[in-house]
Amino acid sequence: MQKLRAVLAASTVGVAALAGTVAASPTASAATSTSLCGSTYKYVGKHAMTKVSGKEGPRTGGYVYVYYSAKTKKNCAISKPVPELRGKSWGLGVGLHSPTYKDGDSDGYARGQVYTRWAGPVYVKSPRSCITVTGDMNTGTPGHLRAHYEVTKKGVHCG
Repeated sequence: MQKLRAVLAASTVGVAALAGTVAASPTASAATSTSLCGSTYKYVGKHAMTKVSGKEGPRTGGYVYVYYSAKTKKNCAISKPVPELRGKSWGLGVGLHSPTYKDGDSDGYARGQVYTRWAGPVYVKSPRSCITVTGDMNTGTPGHLRAHYEVTKKGVHCG
């Protein structure tokens, strides 16, 4: 019986340590998005979508996660709401643009759809230059908008 308790205690400590390692991983949520872009894509950064209108909800509503594949020479992006707003957001959009981007033209923008969990993936090939990352989302309902969040970062993730 004593030996069984020692084995169970050691197993419990091992499982708790493993769970703590997984939970503490800072890129756990970012890493799971890689499968949406493809297996050759590696995480390179994220950009916060901040509140631009509305009085309810957190200051940061979500993030645009950016990945790069050396194999395809493309960037990939996905937008996701923060955990607090999962299930409460809609109209998620995400975009990546090359230096040749002109207003009204896009290299890949999934905007204003009924996306509620994430938007994307979108891709852009922009060798030896920087890209523009965009994203937006809403909370509430289409008839009762509570908050709108956006991000635009120009000249980032240069390669």
